[in-house]
Amino acid sequence: MPKYTLSDISKGMKVYKEQLSEIHDIWIILYKPKNSNMKEDGFIGFIGTEPNAESDALYSEDNIITPVYNDSIENEEDIFYDE
Repeated sequence: MPKYTLSDISKGMKVYKEQLSEIHDIWIILYKPKNSNMKEDGFIGFIGTEPNAESDALYSEDNIITPVYNDSIENEEDIFYDE
């Protein structure tokens, strides 16, 4: 399964959330109609630095929502701070 970068993705794409693991510090909201039998986790409905009215509009009784946010700080290993 290919991993995507920010330049690879666009709204409306069908993706698995695991494919978005290399994209950091960006909110990606996936949605899938509740009656859907699609294998993927959802369609990309929003891409942005902060959720807003556009992302909020995806939340409805008819959709299953999967928010994706990969914090770049969590990827940094062995961080040492001077005291």
